[in-house]
Amino acid sequence: MPYQYKYLNAEMPTREEVLSKLPNEASRFLMNRIAEMGVESTWERFECQQPQCRHGITGSCCQRCLWGPCQITPKRTRGICGADLNLIVVGNLLRALAAGCSAHGTHARQVADAIIGVSNGNVPYDLKGEELLRELALYLGVNEEERGKQIRAVGDLLLGSITGGNNGIGKIMDKFAPPERMALWQEMGILPRSAMEEVFEALHLTTLGSCSDWRELVKQEMRTALAYCYGALAPASLGQEILFGIPEVSREPVSVNLGVMRADAVNLIIHGHSPVLAEMIVAEVNSAAVKAAVQEAGAKEIILMGACCTGKALLSRHGIPSVTGIMGSELAFATGALDALVLDMQCAIPGLGQLAECFGGKIITTYPGNRFAGESHIPYSPEEADRQAREIIRLAIENFKGRRGREVFIPTSTALAVSGWEPGSFLNQFGGAPQVAELLRLGRIKGIVSIGGCDSPKVPFEFNHVELARGLIAKGILVFTTGCASYALLNAGLADPAAAELAPTGLRELCRQYGMAPVLPIGACTDNFRLLRIYQQISEAAGHKIADMPFCHSGPAPGSEKNIGQGLTFLLHGVSVHQGFPGGMPVPMPVPAQNQRYTDDMEIKVNDISRFFAQEAYELLGARVYVEPYAHLAVKTIQMHMHRHRIRLTWPG
Repeated sequence: MPYQYKYLNAEMPTREEVLSKLPNEASRFLMNRIAEMGVESTWERFECQQPQCRHGITGSCCQRCLWGPCQITPKRTRGICGADLNLIVVGNLLRALAAGCSAHGTHARQVADAIIGVSNGNVPYDLKGEELLRELALYLGVNEEERGKQIRAVGDLLLGSITGGNNGIGKIMDKFAPPERMALWQEMGILPRSAMEEVFEALHLTTLGSCSDWRELVKQEMRTALAYCYGALAPASLGQEILFGIPEVSREPVSVNLGVMRADAVNLIIHGHSPVLAEMIVAEVNSAAVKAAVQEAGAKEIILMGACCTGKALLSRHGIPSVTGIMGSELAFATGALDALVLDMQCAIPGLGQLAECFGGKIITTYPGNRFAGESHIPYSPEEADRQAREIIRLAIENFKGRRGREVFIPTSTALAVSGWEPGSFLNQFGGAPQVAELLRLGRIKGIVSIGGCDSPKVPFEFNHVELARGLIAKGILVFTTGCASYALLNAGLADPAAAELAPTGLRELCRQYGMAPVLPIGACTDNFRLLRIYQQISEAAGHKIADMPFCHSGPAPGSEKNIGQGLTFLLHGVSVHQGFPGGMPVPMPVPAQNQRYTDDMEIKVNDISRFFAQEAYELLGARVYVEPYAHLAVKTIQMHMHRHRIRLTWPG
């Protein structure tokens, strides 16, 4: 029976429910394999934490000073310092947002540093995104003949958006942000200075005794979210397109899912968020020296695979099979065939170490601060990236030698996916943004939804993502997907053009006409910036604001702190957001009647922060947050949202 959380009007799944609902046979096979071996995984640890603390899950607990921790209840309405529920909830949100901004900002900084290294001539990278480089350099006023200066100027621009130099974030916003939004944000007083400065200020304002006005903290929340977008997502996404080129749509579908492993091959998964070193591994893996080493080890080949956001970047650019997201990374070790898991930064959960030790896989960390006790560590240096890539491949081959003859358990499940989508390839497929806007107006596409974010044990693993996408497709809604959320959709076959059969006539015929799937993977979490560019161009072509259009963003399984910035990024641009579990942003609080005992069955009330994002945000931004943990109801919520927008636009359907 699911774990009941009546004060949230929600429930969380047991391991048995997860297994019964899993749409991915590979995941089910490996979850059972881990259980048979008596090894602990995320799902066992999740059950050990039940029931989760009501104060922690509703954001009503404050641990931001050494006087506490303080918990807010109907009987204890203020913390020791005098902070009420509003201040505590928004302070917790702001700190989590700052952490997420710093995570994506660190990724972006690694990319910017590599571009600057190219301008100095001391890193082994060749820029492949020349067209975007020239566009940004000319925007900055750097002559096209001065290529070295162009590279340095663009690198400094991207770095400045993160650190605050060169007015980088202001220039990126002037270039890419919708003008009507820029005017609104300026009027609201939330234009950011840089990612680092806004993270600094967010932490400052939430220290003991720094700010006692919850509305001012909400203002900083929105300012930091814009810094997250234009000082972290933008420099990471744009910088990778300059370094490694703009992806191209794959001519043939690519096989994905954990079944792409082979017992007679060296299996290497590249996992994390920054593909800077990963790209060098891709460049080195087909060298004559590596092929000779693989053959000498007795392997047929070396198979590169991707996990998490680095995996999505490699799928988009190289057609390298994507296999699983953050929660499924433990499952990959259970095959017994994984020789090396290469981790750059973020989303490498501590539990991986136990699984690697049990099933004989090797963890290789590459970001200087990201370490697993006792594992191999090769700290990334842009100047030595090629040598480091060769060493990583060597360690994977050595691990293959050690596992020869050992029994492996590779699932047979695979799926096909067409990848490589980005703003240009999507819009040009139809002849440009005006044609896409016309398809929306006519109702051949009822609306566009982006499904992104993480996995979470609070909802059935992979099930909610797939059920949501299938339901939206059945309503004629086109789906984009990014980050860990996309693994469930791709592994379920929804990014295969054959999945068009799930759509009604208008969308189905459109997919058949252009040979595309109803789910389009558009990259990593940082590539949500690509989605904003798509939404903006379609809106401009339609002659409407983004907030007027039938668009929505969904995070069915919020997990990482980075998900807060993701949701707020879309909200601030006028795209309403569906959140798949009622924790964090909307925080219900039961309030008993006078002299009535406090129980889980009390009537649910929302605090001012919840009310702001559900109601006031709509008045300010033209977008709101919807919370619905059940996928079939979320489909109806989003469909109604689309329907209201189409009515206001007087569009049919």
